[in-house]
Amino acid sequence: MFVCFMQDMYDIGEEVFLSLPCILNSSGVSSVVNMTLTDDEVSQLKNSANTLWGIQKDLKDLEIF
Repeated sequence: MFVCFMQDMYDIGEEVFLSLPCILNSSGVSSVVNMTLTDDEVSQLKNSANTLWGIQKDLKDLEIF
């Protein structure tokens, strides 16, 4: 598992990073392992992404970053 950028994967529209199985090479992540997810799994993944995006937005609004 490695942390990967998720925008546009599984219809996730926000800029979030999630831990997913990835293929690594000497330069870093070469690709994300494309898994077939059930509708429920996709829904849960999107929910996680939305939760993280909300936290990122709140932190940005506080001008911490």
